[in-house]
Amino acid sequence: MILAVFYNPITAQVGDSIKFRNEQLENLKSEIVKLERELNQKTQKEKESLQALENLTRQNTLLQKILNNIAKEEINKEKQIAELEKEIAYTENKIRLLQDKYSKYIVWIYKYRGKSYLKYLLNTSSPSKILKRYRYFKSITEQNRKDLKTLRDSKNYLVKLKNKLTEEKRSLALLKADKKAEQDNLARKEVERKKLIAALRKDKKHLAEEIESKRKAEIVIKNIIARLIEEERQRRELMLKENEKMLDLSRNYNYNNMENFSLLKGKLAWPIRKGKIIRKFGENRNRKLNTVTLNYGVDILTSENADVYVVAEGVVSAIEWIPGYGSVVIVTHRDEFRTVYGHIKEIYVEEGQVISGGSAIGKVNESLEGNVLHFEIWNSRNYQNPEVWLSKK
Repeated sequence: MILAVFYNPITAQVGDSIKFRNEQLENLKSEIVKLERELNQKTQKEKESLQALENLTRQNTLLQKILNNIAKEEINKEKQIAELEKEIAYTENKIRLLQDKYSKYIVWIYKYRGKSYLKYLLNTSSPSKILKRYRYFKSITEQNRKDLKTLRDSKNYLVKLKNKLTEEKRSLALLKADKKAEQDNLARKEVERKKLIAALRKDKKHLAEEIESKRKAEIVIKNIIARLIEEERQRRELMLKENEKMLDLSRNYNYNNMENFSLLKGKLAWPIRKGKIIRKFGENRNRKLNTVTLNYGVDILTSENADVYVVAEGVVSAIEWIPGYGSVVIVTHRDEFRTVYGHIKEIYVEEGQVISGGSAIGKVNESLEGNVLHFEIWNSRNYQNPEVWLSKK
């Protein structure tokens, strides 16, 4: 291992990365404060509305993002601390070896310096041997001088390492405290949200409003799909133009190497382990509300906090917040197929991430209709009937 200086280009990049993450966290917290202020300004009647529920759901989504960022930073801090402890152990061992070597040199000095040294040096009639002995002693002295400098540098470096370790441990402790505070905040908000859902369910007009917001959400999803298609077209053009040399590596993926989505028709894995479809693909009539809505996908009722799984290998191409469906995750698969997952909380994945089929992407969030996952399949700009694709249960 080579002794390093703390402030190098890599350290600077890490510092920039931490600064960027801190800015992200501050932006998320600012948005939560803004939403909280908006909610507090509403009248009691307004607080018992679908808009208030959307506000709370959005706050919870942002809080979960904060917790995810903190968790990543916590892992990084723990890795840094482990590396520092490893380097400290190495440096301390190096110092012990250098000190032992220096002690032997002192013994040698005591033994051969002065008359003994001259006697040993001149105790031969051969000039060449005298010169050889002189060069030997000189090299030992020079090496010792270098070792002594290395010893001093190592001790100084060790002090810096230990100071850095103390700083990182203090930072980790603050991070854990921040995480605990945000977890408590999220738990309080979740209780508040559940109470509001229970209150809103008593009046069917709120359910009608939610269904209407889902209708509007479908238009938003359709526009997002169109945007992703255009972005993919531009990405492919850039790949051809630049021969993939100038592309960001995080976007340099090849869908042709992924599993063939079209071959999965009729045997596609379900996005949840247990559940039943409560709203089918296409036109749906609600007899209680006397309404007809168009569903671009299917709505699957499942259990509380059920995990959501991506149905096939792909790339997380969008994570969006859409009123009516909350957090929506869109995954792009081979041959312009895309799957859409709505009503998601505690999202585990990030945009640009390549994920294999069956990977968990988050949990189903609760709405007025219960724990319902909204699921869609698109091929280019054409929405598909998921029931034709999903395996029979």
